[in-house]
Amino acid sequence: MIKKILMVCMGNICRSPMAEAIMRRALERTKATDEWFVDSAALVGYHSGSLPEERALDVLQKHGITYSKEARVITPDDFLEFDFIFGMDSDNVAELKKISPSNCKAKIMLLGAYGLAETEKNIHDPYYFLGEAPFEEVYEKCVVACNAFIQDVVLKNPSCS
Repeated sequence: MIKKILMVCMGNICRSPMAEAIMRRALERTKATDEWFVDSAALVGYHSGSLPEERALDVLQKHGITYSKEARVITPDDFLEFDFIFGMDSDNVAELKKISPSNCKAKIMLLGAYGLAETEKNIHDPYYFLGEAPFEEVYEKCVVACNAFIQDVVLKNPSCS
């Protein structure tokens, strides 16, 4: 049975699509793509139907990752269909828990809870900052967190894969 991961941020044009692409690549490297599906979504529909922010795409491309999916908003069904829903920061997680239905199947968690130091667990929104450096920081944090999730869950717990 395929396990499903959903990455969520405010608008689904910066952090969550980057995290989705990075998780997908990490799963490819471990040859676990047949057992895992990864997607991303927004909490609000400001950017629905838009491609990710250009700086996010540029940073991903610099690291050899292409991405072309359009932003979408999380749906009630997502809480029932996904096994893990990762918020990029504590505000995202709080909102996800607030809007989740009582029969929520997904584990709602902070992506940065995997592999990042306590003071670094929030992956902050780079959208309002100038240049690519904030997006590069998001990339680096997502790489650490996604690899740690794979080590801690995918590879150590065969029942999850």
